[in-house]
Amino acid sequence: MADADLHVHLPATSFVSLAEFEEWLRTMQPRLDARYAFERDLASADPEFSRDGTCAPCLRRMRFTCRTEGGEATEDGRRIPNWREQMTCDCEDHLNNRSRALLHYLDAEAGLPAWSRVLLFGRPAATDRRIEARAGETCRIRCLALGWTKEGTRAYRIQAASGAFHLVVSSDYLHQVPSLRTALAELNRVLAPGGQFVFTVPFHYRAPRSVATWNNPSEAVRPPREISGEAYALGWDLLEWLREAGFADARAHLYWSDELGYCGFGNFIFSATN
Repeated sequence: MADADLHVHLPATSFVSLAEFEEWLRTMQPRLDARYAFERDLASADPEFSRDGTCAPCLRRMRFTCRTEGGEATEDGRRIPNWREQMTCDCEDHLNNRSRALLHYLDAEAGLPAWSRVLLFGRPAATDRRIEARAGETCRIRCLALGWTKEGTRAYRIQAASGAFHLVVSSDYLHQVPSLRTALAELNRVLAPGGQFVFTVPFHYRAPRSVATWNNPSEAVRPPREISGEAYALGWDLLEWLREAGFADARAHLYWSDELGYCGFGNFIFSATN
């Protein structure tokens, strides 16, 4: 990561609800249409193409590589990349759009001081090495586990003490946690007062409510654990779930920048403070 005193703010707009997002869309639609037209002009018939830009976590000029396979097809046979998973930087970690933006947010907005204790929740991610190098202490926990509450009852929990971490980070994982509300409450429990939870997740930004997509949606009979595929198609009630879990402030940050390699619409980072 770049030095803490040398950073640029993440170019993002923050929302606390779907209503606020929809109002913003109404006022911003002409600019959003122009952005989409610009991104369509970048479409290519080649398997990949490159663009010059700046990597915010590294604070240096570089070339972003964009693969077009699986992207949106245009009428003339070209393809627009899946921007969220593309625009890979040429640093040693080869970070894509969402990974660089997550590091950017942690560095410039959340703060990651050298004394901080960080919980990495979920599967290993491309951002781990940078976070581990910057934080004072990191711990990886992949899922909830059956344990004991202080009242002596059995419950699915994160196996860590209350208030053990200053920051929790999760990269594209929460949609695979069947008992997500239990997990959110546990993540709030293990955060120290004023701690932050920062994460990315596939997000259905047009959906008011989340939809359970696994076979047995009863959290009472399916233990919280990693599963194959998605447990939820997550919508805007995710912010409500965070607040119900005890977080005082929950926000969705929509970011975009051609220069920083953050093209595409619907690129969100989420934050919640306890």
